[in-house]
Amino acid sequence: MKKTVLTMAMALSISMNAAAADIDGVWHLQNADNTQAQLDEAVESVVKEMNFFIRALARPVLKKQTQICQDWKLSSTPDQFMWQCDDIEADTISVTAQGEVIKVDDEEIEIMGTFKETSDSVITILESERGIRTNTWQQVSDNELLYTTKLESEKLPKPLTWTLSYKKQ
Repeated sequence: MKKTVLTMAMALSISMNAAAADIDGVWHLQNADNTQAQLDEAVESVVKEMNFFIRALARPVLKKQTQICQDWKLSSTPDQFMWQCDDIEADTISVTAQGEVIKVDDEEIEIMGTFKETSDSVITILESERGIRTNTWQQVSDNELLYTTKLESEKLPKPLTWTLSYKKQ
């Protein structure tokens, strides 16, 4: 009985590892010509639902949050996941993270992180007093990756969401 359970656990572990997304590497932005227009459209979609007097203040803050990464550098180990946008300092999260503090930002605000993985994607959920940022890197083929970000805050009338396409270098 013990041997059967152990064999089943090993088989499950192997099949889970085989099913996990293989997104490690450097991914380069595709269709860069219309990327800014996509992000501006996402911001405007949220801003137009805000109070007229707040729009002018909200627009630049939201645009700052919609940074365009020309390259994503992604790396995973059995214990952690690392993501880096261009030459900005890389972020790292434990694969077992479930809402614990993973870093403190420049303004001394604690950021809690949660890590999730599916058969074709890696998801990091970053939460602070400002709101929640969900990053999803979904592998759609060996050489194509969709990066989706969703920003949620009690200050926003609806989530700010956008998706960009990347090719593996």
